[in-house]
Amino acid sequence: MVALDFSKPTEIQRRAVPDGLEGRDVVGVAETGSGKTLAYSLPILSYLLRRPAPRAGVRRPLSALVLCPTRELAIQVNDHLSKVLSYALGSESKKPPRISIGTVVGGLSAHKQKRILARGCDVLVATPGRLWDLLKTDDVLAASVRALRFLVIDEADRMIETGHFAELESIVKLTQRNFTPDAGEYDDDPTFANTATVLEDTDARDDMQTFVFSATLSKDLQQNLKKRRRSKPKGKKASALEDLVEKLDFRDEAPLVIDLSPEGGLVKTLRESMIECVVSDKDLYLYYFLLRYPGRSLVFTGSIDGIRRLIPLFEQLQVPVYPLHSQLQQKQRLKNLERFKAAPNGVLIATDVAARGLDIPHVDHVVHFNLPRTADAYVHRSGRTARAQNPGFALQLVSPEDKAVQRALLRSLGRDAPPPELAIEGGFMPKLKERIALAREIEKAQHAVKKDNHDKNWLREAAEAMDIDIDPELLSEGDDDPDAPVARKGRNKKADKVPALKAKLAALLAQPLVARGVSARYPTAGSRVIVDDVLNNTAHGTMLGAGTLSAYDQMEGAKGKVEKPKRKAEPAKKQEGHRERGAKRQRK
Repeated sequence: MVALDFSKPTEIQRRAVPDGLEGRDVVGVAETGSGKTLAYSLPILSYLLRRPAPRAGVRRPLSALVLCPTRELAIQVNDHLSKVLSYALGSESKKPPRISIGTVVGGLSAHKQKRILARGCDVLVATPGRLWDLLKTDDVLAASVRALRFLVIDEADRMIETGHFAELESIVKLTQRNFTPDAGEYDDDPTFANTATVLEDTDARDDMQTFVFSATLSKDLQQNLKKRRRSKPKGKKASALEDLVEKLDFRDEAPLVIDLSPEGGLVKTLRESMIECVVSDKDLYLYYFLLRYPGRSLVFTGSIDGIRRLIPLFEQLQVPVYPLHSQLQQKQRLKNLERFKAAPNGVLIATDVAARGLDIPHVDHVVHFNLPRTADAYVHRSGRTARAQNPGFALQLVSPEDKAVQRALLRSLGRDAPPPELAIEGGFMPKLKERIALAREIEKAQHAVKKDNHDKNWLREAAEAMDIDIDPELLSEGDDDPDAPVARKGRNKKADKVPALKAKLAALLAQPLVARGVSARYPTAGSRVIVDDVLNNTAHGTMLGAGTLSAYDQMEGAKGKVEKPKRKAEPAKKQEGHRERGAKRQRK
């Protein structure tokens, strides 16, 4: 832990690890970035390190199963466990390894993952969908899951949302002590039909430990777990998460429930703000924010189409942007995550696929380009920053159309007022607006050319497939053809303008951004003198004359100003003075 820069445990680790080492079941409810991964992995690794070393050529039994909602989170958990072992065991030159960790996730080669399972591993980190697919064809794996020593469900609330409930429920049933594969309700399931013999010969362990970690868990369910009352209150419909927890076969009579969820769902080191603007200006204000407050920023949009629109726009503006959404191939998603982590001023534009679980170090800002529909999603989005007691900042871009969604979020979060507005240094906006307009024009022209080329390629492929000749004029540019469609002529003219537009944008990007009252030619002149800041290397890196406070510190300062005593005495003094002057006039 010292090698990993841990000087003391976090609160969830301090309360969960001792009981986990003693063999108790643990249900943890804690904020994002609180160290939940180590809270369950340390008891597992401690148990495995106390066991005899594995023998070469013998398939090691599966001891622990960690279920995660997303591929990225599963790979991240694997990396965390491997890093802990690398420091705990040092460099292992001999084979087999002391502790083997395997990962089974969708989007990667199933054949490679089957080979990992065939060799055997001590800890398996998996997503429910891919694991269930493999369980259907692997009797030995199904028996191993039944005889688990540790079962971990990480980000349980997210697991329910992502459509994994059916597979997760089936996996959980395998670990139940009263599970009978020949029961009537399982007759139609091919997995239980194929593995019935193996499962009948395998008993679930009485000492299996269960760890469930989530950012949210209802108070009623927590009380039920503590009292070991498994029945639902009458007249109250249980949520999917409550149904899942009710189906878990806890070996403890009273599992340890640790509730560290913060008030309002957000951590104390997070500061929030908003910018009110029309929808068409959201691009402009996002660009301003990214330039004014450099740092690693995570921008959340409401759709994949939104990402596909923003990425080429900001690439034209030479902002290091990377997309992350469910339609990207897994290798590309991981590659973009690594690039984002390596870029100190990188911008990751993502859908809610990145909202939970991912521990990206030192994310300075989270921007809600489109507000989420639920308070839970808002909490998890904002939780990508301000992790592990570090400061963080969350910004809302709110248009008039977003007001109803914002009010609903505030009600769900138990708040009376929206976050304060972020101050905008308006002197920079005209030049930024000009850059945005040019970048949009370039992107629109390039999109038209791509669409035209796509249509032509489709036409060629269709003609080849039907073995017919195609009129060459249909594939011509059409500039000289008076009968060519007007739309095609317009696209060709726009394509010809692209190089000139790019040159103009490059010239704009090369010009310095200067605040009002600042002279770039004579830094000692003007109404705002910045020569001292330039000489001391304390000036803003890209915007001359702009403030250098971080967004977090700026909101801290604004918070301090708000908390100062309100100056309401002046009107009373004025009234008193008027009365005194009136009395004097009467005496005279």
